[in-house]
Amino acid sequence: MNRRDFIKYGTVFIGAGGACLLCKNYNWSAEKTKNGIDITDTRICKTPFTYCEIYDNKGDIKPSCPAYLKYDNSGHIIEEARFKNFCDNSEKDTIQNKEFNEFWNGKSITELRKRVLKGDFSMCRRDICTMYTPCTIDELPADYQNGPKEIKISYDTECNYNCLICRDIIKTNTSEEMELYDKVYLPKIINIAKNADTVIMLGSGEPLFSRHSRKLIKELVKAYPKIKFNLCTNGFFLDEKNLTELGIKNNVWGVAVPLDGINRETYKNIMRTDAFDRVMKNVELMAEWKKRGKINWMTINFVVQLMNYKELPEFVKLAQKLDVTAFISTYKPWGFTEFSKRYNDIAVFEPKNKHYQELVKILHNPVFKDKEHCSMEPRLFDIANS
Repeated sequence: MNRRDFIKYGTVFIGAGGACLLCKNYNWSAEKTKNGIDITDTRICKTPFTYCEIYDNKGDIKPSCPAYLKYDNSGHIIEEARFKNFCDNSEKDTIQNKEFNEFWNGKSITELRKRVLKGDFSMCRRDICTMYTPCTIDELPADYQNGPKEIKISYDTECNYNCLICRDIIKTNTSEEMELYDKVYLPKIINIAKNADTVIMLGSGEPLFSRHSRKLIKELVKAYPKIKFNLCTNGFFLDEKNLTELGIKNNVWGVAVPLDGINRETYKNIMRTDAFDRVMKNVELMAEWKKRGKINWMTINFVVQLMNYKELPEFVKLAQKLDVTAFISTYKPWGFTEFSKRYNDIAVFEPKNKHYQELVKILHNPVFKDKEHCSMEPRLFDIANS
C-alpha cells in the first residue's frame, strides 16, 4: 500500500494483540501541522456522516469518532445507546424504543454534521485526530442518513492469546455473554449494517477465533454478500482455509496484524505463545494477496515497549520486504494487567525513561523516512523528526 492508499483506507484499530492504530490522513507534507495532522485544512470531514462504533460497554453505539470529539456545555455530546438496559436519561438521544435510523440522525450527531458542513470543527480535537477524512460536500454519500457506511465492532473480547500487552489470562466468553451477543447484539448489528460497505472486526479479542465474531461474520455475509471486512487479527487463523470457511475469502478489504517481535523468541515472550512461524506464514500469504490485488491494504503493527524497541529498524525492513505498511505505536497501559503496572519501566518513549535517548537515536535511523512503508503514532513521528 502506498501513501495515497494508506491515507484513503486507513482506520483505527485497537485490539487483537495490542493497539493497532492506522492513521487516517496523516498528512506528512503539510506545512502547518500539529502532531502530523494538517490543522489548516478547511474541507469537511466525512466521518460524522459515515462511521459508527459499537463498544463492549453493554453495546454502546457511538456515531462518528467519540475519542476525538469534545463534550461541550451546550448538550451536544456523543449519543450513547445500549442494546440492553437502555439509558433512561431523556436528555440524551438514545435508541430506547426507537429505530436505529432515528438514533443515527439524532439531535447531537445532526448538530455535529451541521457544524462540519460549515467548516466548523470546534467540537473536534483536531490536534490528536486520526479519523479526519477530508472530502467535499459532493463526495458525501447521498444516502448517509440511511445508516453508517463503516461500522467498527469492538465489544467481543474472546481471544486465543493472552499477550502481555492485552491481558493476563485467556479470555473466553461466558454462556451469558454468548447468549447476549448472539440473540441480542447480532440481529441488531445486521439491521444497523444494512447501508454499510465495510465492517471493522477488531474487539479486544480475536475475531477469527471468537465463536460469536465468527458467527457474526457469517451472518453479515449471508445478509449482505458484497460487504467488506477490515480485520485486526493476531494472524493465527489468517489462512485461506479459515477465510473460506467463514465465507469471506473474497470479502476482505484489508488486514492489520500485530508483530510485536520480529524474531521467534521476542514474539514468544510478548505474545506468550510459540506461534511465530505460523503467523509469519499467514502474513506472507496476505502480503501476496495484497500484491495480487485480492486485498486493498495491509499493515503489520508494532507496539513499542522495553522488550522490543531495539527491533524497530528490522521491523520496518520487514515491511519493506513484504511491501506492506509498518505501523508503530506506543504501549498504552490498560490498568488491569501486570505489564501495565510496570509502565514507567517499560515506556521507553517517555522522556523520563532511562532508555528514551536510545530510542530517539534508533528513530533517527533513515529507514523511518520511508513513508511508503512506515507510519507512526504522532508522538513517535515527532520524535523521529526532532
